[in-house]
Amino acid sequence: MASEKLKFKIELYATYWNKPPSAEIVCEDRHFVGGITGTEDKPTVIEFTQQFQAGQKAELIIHRAGKEKGQTVVDNDGNVIKDQLLHIKSIEIDDINIGALVYEGVYTPDYAEPWATQQKQMGVELPKTLKNVVAMGHNGEWRFSFSSPFYMWLLENLY
Repeated sequence: MASEKLKFKIELYATYWNKPPSAEIVCEDRHFVGGITGTEDKPTVIEFTQQFQAGQKAELIIHRAGKEKGQTVVDNDGNVIKDQLLHIKSIEIDDINIGALVYEGVYTPDYAEPWATQQKQMGVELPKTLKNVVAMGHNGEWRFSFSSPFYMWLLENLY
């Protein structure tokens, strides 16, 4: 069975005021675990290669963690004045920036308590998953699905 080795380059950056978010990058294997302190101008760059078999379905997963109670500060009107966010700046697979396909990733936030319960009591239904997300405010995971051979998948999924 044919296989391919793909090279990944992921640029992440953080917005925070006292403690950076952390991330775990998984694509078949765990490739990175650590705090994200990069900025939009100088992002944290994670690079790795991974082997795939032809016809294999795969996922690139970013586990976002490190947000604790008190990381989001709001004023008396409920406006967020300080927060902790993890941003996806770009993703390249085999030297190809996936561009707008990054918005096809599915983010599953782990809503903090008691906030989630308060929202529910106010009649706000929090979505279980979100698409079009490149700024993650809640702990949780972002998943990007693709298959091998990557170039065939890319041609089938370009707009």
